[in-house]
Amino acid sequence: MTFIIATLLWAMPTMAQENKRPRFNLEEFKSQLEAYITQKAELTQTEAEKAFPLFMEMKAKQFELMKKIQKLRHREKEQLESESDYQDALTKIGELNIENAKIEANYYKKISKAISAKKAYRIKKADDAFHREALQRFNNGPKDYEKDKHPKRKL
Repeated sequence: MTFIIATLLWAMPTMAQENKRPRFNLEEFKSQLEAYITQKAELTQTEAEKAFPLFMEMKAKQFELMKKIQKLRHREKEQLESESDYQDALTKIGELNIENAKIEANYYKKISKAISAKKAYRIKKADDAFHREALQRFNNGPKDYEKDKHPKRKL
């Protein structure tokens, strides 16, 4: 799910076209995320004040990891010459994904100490749902959006 976040954050500004698709606003996105989670997880003001600093800290760390993963995934063919280069890239991506999962697990433990585990679980579910919905909205953009102006990248 974190990959979806990173992808959205990375792709939205580059895919935006003037008068066709609004530019991505990170602060607005965070605000919508926080409001959505607060409502869906049924957080009180006190619970939100305790949980969201930890939650946003977790997201910031995960975002930094996702940028590293994206950089590895989009290396130029000239940088990946041998089978060993490809294996190293796969290994590094795998290690970063494991680190990402560890960050999430550690932060949800911290959030569970700040508020109940039940509410922390609800935050996780609401976060996942928010990003699924955001991806659907992004994919269902304006009907007149010209997809062929952005050809698919070669593998």
